[in-house]
Amino acid sequence: MQPQPARPNQPESTPKLRQEASRLRARFDWLNRFSDEELQKISICETGAEMVPGETYFDISHPESGSFVGLADQLIPEGGCLVRKAAVPKEVWNKLTTYP
Repeated sequence: MQPQPARPNQPESTPKLRQEASRLRARFDWLNRFSDEELQKISICETGAEMVPGETYFDISHPESGSFVGLADQLIPEGGCLVRKAAVPKEVWNKLTTYP
């Protein structure tokens, strides 16, 4: 029996992505206003990775600080949950950055 191809409009590992959405909501209560689908579109930057100079970032662990621009040689800090603007759809970015 051959495996079924993934449907184009559905993520391949829906249970895993839903689990990640639940984990984000549990860690950051303010994300409860986001749907599972919206949370699945949020890509968190890897700790220690270099920021893209001139790119806009938002730290979901400190939403009250608002967005900021990354600088050359700046690294993603330990404990931060940074989202890069170019890595999420515009509507999700706008919802993130209009906290609360």
